[in-house]
Parts: sequence; structure tokens; C-alpha cells
Amino acid sequence: MFVLSELGLEGRASAADDDCASGELKGAKATTSVRMKHDGEDYTKADTRFVVEVPKSWSLAPDLLLNGDTERYRAAMRCVLRYPNDPYPYRDTEWRPWPPKVTVQNKSITVEHRAVTNVDGLGDRDFGPWRITVGKRLWTLALLRPPALDNAWWQEITVDLGGRAARTVSPTPTKGSVTRLTWIGSKAGDSPPDVRIQIQPPATKAQAARWNDRPWYLVGSAAWLSYDMVLFPVLLFLVRRLRRSPVSLSPTPAEDATRRNLLVWACVMFAAGLAFEVDDQAPRFLGDHGVLQWWPDHRVAVHLLISTLGGGALVLFGRPGRAAGAAVALAVAYIGVVASTPEWSALPAGFWLSTEYPADIDHFRQTWGFLRFALACGCLVFVWMVGVAASVARLRRAVDVQTPGTVPRGLFPHWVLLACAAVAAALPALSIWASQNLWEQRSWLSVGDGDEGYVRWHIAELLNDLAWFPSDWPDWFQYWIWWLSLMGALVAVLWARAQAPGAPLVNPGATELLVINVLFVAEIAPTPGWVAGFNMWLVSVPPIVLALYLLLALGRPRSVLARELLPDTPQRKPLHGVIRESDRRWLIDSARTYRDLHAQLRRLDQGQQDGKRAELEDQLDQLHRWTPPGATAPYAGARLPDSVDSVELALAWGPRATWWLNACRAAFFSSLIALPATAIGVWTDQIRGPLWSDKFNQRFGFADLLTEVIGSQAAWAGAGFVLGALWRLLPGRRGPTKALGLSLVYAAPVAQHWIIAKAFDQFFGNWALGVALTLLILTVTGVVMDIDTFRQEGHYWPTKAALLLSVYQLRTASVQVAFFVAQLVALVSIWQQLKGNDPMVLIQPDTPSETSGGNPEGAPDR
Repeated sequence: MFVLSELGLEGRASAADDDCASGELKGAKATTSVRMKHDGEDYTKADTRFVVEVPKSWSLAPDLLLNGDTERYRAAMRCVLRYPNDPYPYRDTEWRPWPPKVTVQNKSITVEHRAVTNVDGLGDRDFGPWRITVGKRLWTLALLRPPALDNAWWQEITVDLGGRAARTVSPTPTKGSVTRLTWIGSKAGDSPPDVRIQIQPPATKAQAARWNDRPWYLVGSAAWLSYDMVLFPVLLFLVRRLRRSPVSLSPTPAEDATRRNLLVWACVMFAAGLAFEVDDQAPRFLGDHGVLQWWPDHRVAVHLLISTLGGGALVLFGRPGRAAGAAVALAVAYIGVVASTPEWSALPAGFWLSTEYPADIDHFRQTWGFLRFALACGCLVFVWMVGVAASVARLRRAVDVQTPGTVPRGLFPHWVLLACAAVAAALPALSIWASQNLWEQRSWLSVGDGDEGYVRWHIAELLNDLAWFPSDWPDWFQYWIWWLSLMGALVAVLWARAQAPGAPLVNPGATELLVINVLFVAEIAPTPGWVAGFNMWLVSVPPIVLALYLLLALGRPRSVLARELLPDTPQRKPLHGVIRESDRRWLIDSARTYRDLHAQLRRLDQGQQDGKRAELEDQLDQLHRWTPPGATAPYAGARLPDSVDSVELALAWGPRATWWLNACRAAFFSSLIALPATAIGVWTDQIRGPLWSDKFNQRFGFADLLTEVIGSQAAWAGAGFVLGALWRLLPGRRGPTKALGLSLVYAAPVAQHWIIAKAFDQFFGNWALGVALTLLILTVTGVVMDIDTFRQEGHYWPTKAALLLSVYQLRTASVQVAFFVAQLVALVSIWQQLKGNDPMVLIQPDTPSETSGGNPEGAPDR
């Protein structure tokens, strides 16, 4: 119970029962139901519906029709939904899809309340009129009737246990089955049942609720770091391979610079990831063993300093100009002052406010302490944003280095500095706004701003929530920046090697192929791995590696350019060993002549003109020989492989001169083609159903929309880049066939995840849609690459589609069209499934109150 004397509310509390006029609610009717869902979810989901019909004669009934901001409305709702003697109800374990629906009948007013919770931790989870007490193996579901409705007619209480029988049930239900129980009140005046059910959830769901418990949180951190622990030595091996295998005898300055950037970035990425994870879990682990007891009182200051060091590392790596450096220095100085001497900034010593000390809250309000701490958070974001912009600029500059030594500092435009400052101002402001929305969602039935105790509690909670910003920011942002920047560092390495003297032009060399493989496995291919609330991303890597190895090992010898010329001498050579960009004109002309001759043959099939047919076949035989200008013996005039014609040879060469240019061209095409797919992905992952409204409650909710767009475009552009880089190595005679092979590699970890999800009854998510979209994007990219290969013939055809039909030839075009139709049908089917299923919104309680300053005494623990 509250220490109400501190807040001046003892009179209100003692009269709460009278304020509800409980005697007038004897004619009220109540029904409630709760449905638990275990299968197909990462966490057990519980959904409740509570309907209360009160007579119009109840003195508070008209207040139910008022605006939700009024105290009279809240007081009436507390009577029918909560405990009337609790002026500060607070729920951080439930999500309400909408406010209570109030409808008016002839003699009554009905209130319908919906609430949802996800069991993702031990302890009590209150939602609607129900409470789930989560133990280590057994859970208890109990009905908590609002006291004002104790004498109401509880007509029906229904519990759906999600296909699992209970361990204990009290009292005996009126009807139902072992998994669906119903209690029915036959008439008004019956004593309402005190429903209490004990269940044993599936082992995966029980374990999912324990990952935040001691010592399981260490396992979760170890699993989270396992990916970095594997990736870091792989990157070190790659750097070593790059150093020992320059393109020519001596590496170019650009090769040295890009390799050095990759090495430094890998070290910074690994060290920062380790520091931020240890920063979150090590103090908790040591505190469990009686070490570092001072940590909770100084946690915010330590997070500020460690996060600032992470952003400073990015600034040192990027080395921006003097103006940016000076701005960063000022920001770091201000953060240092706030972290070391918070009292100078009108902040409490531990950065936490508690309603037990109202004088501290009043001083904090009067001295604008909230604004000063928000400014420190903005300075932290500014340091990181400048570091990111400078780091990206350094990765780009390294490709153009002409002299040995360090990468030049380069310019840092002022507009970039202003953009970083704008982002730094916006993100803390959005965080505060989200905290306010979350506060209103959780304390929506508390007394209003007219109560001084409520105002102090409100201010304390907003600061205590913002105090987690320095810890949450690097945890959220580093994932995106490490991923995108590592992709840029790997592409920069390939770029520098591709423009080095003596670089392989037709196909990537062995070292370049290794970089491409690391790029695809670590940065582009999906890594679904959440099982029972546990991060198992590393499990997704083996199927990707295996599938990519099989694709290249089995498909590379079967690619068109791997087929051997057939000269009259025993000296045979694969096509990629003799073909050059200078042969493109001959390839295009031969392909056009080949298509014309075949078109004439098809027309002759009806006339049966044998003499003319023999002449056309002789011309086709001449086209089936290697006769480009400048061809040298013994390959001049050699027969092409039996299964390769002129059209296939041109398509296999691709639209550009080198493998690097083909990769860049395919990345450009795929990034444009992926724009509609990105919109679909943002809708399914960020906006669909309740996800949009949940964005208003998330600290970085709206920033997620931008990062989702950038990340999706980067991933699909990267997939197109790999397709173009491997264009001459992939099996298949047409672009869609080449894309199919790479799409199968992309789908390999998703297929494994589907098997695991089915085996453990886990949530599969939207991975099927992602695979279908990737297949479609790569397929269309392959088609556009084929069209671009014959771009010189564009003026002969009225449309690109007509050119495509000519290149693919009519008989095979029907197969391609059927392939596209099958993909579109699959996408439509997945879309229909998504429209009918709302995504899960995870209800995650805040940090425990002992470290966050706490609520008023007696308020729910976090």
C-alpha cells in the first residue's frame, strides 16, 4: 500500500470505497475471458477481454462517457477495472490495443476492456483483471476482481489454456474441457469464483521467461557475443590474406589503405561490442556476488563515459576536420562535466529521482535539470554521428589514395556537421516524447496533473527513463553502424583491388572471391536464430557457408564461360581464358545473326525448303566457331562447346567489361528494383497492425523506420553486387537462372530456421516474405542485366520487353513468364497470410525500481 500521508491523500484513500458507490453496482454484470497461446510464439501470449455492464442508476455511470483525460473518467474506470483505493495504478506488463470501448444501452452502460501480455520474464504480470505469476517451471493464473464488483453478477469466466491441461484448478469449473474452462454464474447474487489455475507451460516458453534471471543472462550475453567472437578472427584472417596476396608484386597505396581500414574497423567493432555488452552485464554479475556495490548509484555516469568513448573511437578513426573536431571536443567536455559532477547540472547525485525525496524533485524542476541532462544525451548522439560520418568518409577516401602512408584527412562539410547536430537534437527529444507516451499508456488510470504527488512521480519517472538513454543508445546504434560500415569496408577493399594494375578482369581472383564470400555470409545473408527467446544467430552461419560453397564448387565448372573451346589441336582452354571485352562487338553481332537465322529456320519449317535450310544451317555452323577479330592460333576458328551458342556466350559475359563493373551495375539495378520491396518490408516489420502505434512508445521507434529503409536497401544492393560479381561463375544460361542459385543460398538459413521453429513451436516471423522478395529482386535484376548486355540493340526494338523476347527467344520466354508468375503468386499468398495475422508486440517491463529511483511507495515494481 502507498504511504499516502506523504502525498496528502489519506482522506481520498479512506473514502475510496464510498467514492465508488459499490452498493449501487449490485446490478452490474461482468464477463471475462483469457486466452493463452504457446505455439508459434517466442513467448507465451495471453489475451484478455473484460466486459462490465453497469446500470445507469450508478452515480458514476455518466463519468464513463467523459474524455479520458478527466479525473472523473479515470475515477470511474478505476472502480470497474482496478482497485479504487489505489490512486496511482501503473501497468508496465500489459499492452492495450485500444482504450476501453464504452457503449450506452437503454438501462445500462457497457465497458469493454482488452489487454495483452507476453510472458518474457519471471515475477507477476498483471493484465486486465488477471495476473500471471511466473515461476521457474510452474505458472499461476489468477483472477483479480475489482473490489467494487465483488457483489456484481459474474455471468461467465472463460480460460483457454492454449492446448495444455492445468496442474491445479480452483474452483471446479461449470463446464468445458481440460484445456478450456468456463465458470458460469447462474443468477445475480451468486458469490463470484476466485479462479486460480496452475499450469506447466512448454519447456521452451518456460526457459524463454528465465533468460533475464540469474545466471541465465550470462548465457544470453555469451550467445550475443559469439557472433562477434567468430567474425573477428575471420576478419583478421582475411586481412592477413589480403596482405600476403596483393594484386601485383607490391600492393598499391589504395590496397594498403583499405586493408588497414578493415583491420582497424574490425578491432574497433569487436572492442566496442565487447565493452557495451560487458558494461550491461558485468556489474549485475558482480553485484550478485557482493562486488561493485557502488555501481547502481553511478551507473548512468559510467554509461555516459563508456558510450562517449565509443563515439570518440569513431571520431579518431574518421579524423574529421578542425571544425568538427572542435565541436566534438566541446560536446565531450560537457558530457564529462555532467558525468563527473551532476550536482553542477542540477541533477541528483546518482541521476535517479525518487518520490521519497520530494525536495530533490522540486529542485530538479526549478533548475531545469531535465533540459541539462537531455543536452548531455544530445551531445552523446552528436559525437557518434560525427564519428560515423567521418568514418564513412575515410572508408571512401581510402580507395583513391595515390601515395603510400596514412589516409588523408579530407574535408568535413559544414552541412554534414549541421545534419549531425539536427539528429543529435531530434533523437533525445523523440526519446522523451516516447517516454511520455509510454507513461500515459501505463499510468492511464492514475490521478491527473492536479495532484502534486502525481506530478512529482511523473517527473521522476521521465528522468529515470531518460537516464537509460546513454546505455540504450550504443546498444541500438552500434548494430546498424557496425553492419553497414563493415559492408562498406569490404566493398572498398574489392574496389581498391579491382583498380590495381594487373587486377583480374574476367573473374574475381581467389582472394577477391574470399572477400565476396565473407561479404555475403556476414553482411547480406539472413541470420534468423531466435529460439525460445534465445539468440542463436551463429547457428545460421553454417548453412549459408555450406550452400555458398556447394553453389560455387558444383556450379562454377558448369558455368557457360567454364566450358572449353574445341580446337583441332589437343590444347583446350575454357572460354573465360580467351574472351575479352574487345570481343563484345563480335559477340553481339554473332548473337543477333544467330537469332535471325533461327527465326528464318522456324519460318522454313512449314515450307520444307531443304536447299534454303541447308544454307542456313551452314551459316549457323560458322557462327558456332570462335572467330572474333584478333583471335590467335590455335583458338582462331575453334568450335564453341556443343551446348553454348552465340546468345548464351554474350549473356554469360554480362553488360560490362570486368567483374567489378558487372557487380556495380547489378547493385545499381537491384537497389532500384528493391524500392517497392523495401516499402513492403517496412510495412510488415514496422507498421503493420499494432506495430505502428507501438512506435510512439519506443525510444528509437521512428529512427527504426529510417534504419529499416537504409538496411533493406543496403542488403538488397549487396545481394545484387554479389550476383554481378559472380555473374561469370554462376551456373545457368540466363540471368534468372543465375539469380535462382544465389537465392537458394540466401534461403538456406531460413529453411533451417523454419525446421527449428516447427520443432520447438516458435514464431517463424516474416522470413518467407523476405526470401520471396529476394528471389524476385534477384530474378528481375538478372533479367535487366541480360537486357543491358544487348543495350546496343535497343534502337531496333520498340520496347525492352520486345528485346527481351528476342534475346530469350519465344519458346523459352514462356518458361520465364511462368517463373515470374509463380513468384508473384507466392508473394500474394504470403501477403494474404500477413494481412490476417497481427505481429507480436513485446511487453518488456522497465529496469527494476531499485536502480531507477522507484515509484511512490506501494506502486508496482518494475
